[in-house]
Amino acid sequence: MKTKSENKTEKFVAVRKNSDGTLKEFKTSSGKVYDYEQALEAVEAGNIANALPFTGRDGARHIRGVNDGDENTNLSKLKEF
Repeated sequence: MKTKSENKTEKFVAVRKNSDGTLKEFKTSSGKVYDYEQALEAVEAGNIANALPFTGRDGARHIRGVNDGDENTNLSKLKEF
């Protein structure tokens, strides 16, 4: 039986940022491009292996990279497209 994490086949591999550096779009390993809301839905559905949803201090839902201790997996450090 596969675990939930084994069923996740996509990862975010690149990002687009607003002029202020805020992440606005995400590109997956399969080439799909999601705006922030679509990406959040995919993360919340468990379809993205290297991201997690969380509720910020502002009460809104956000996306963060998996905390694995590797600075290179930080979503804001992904290449831009």
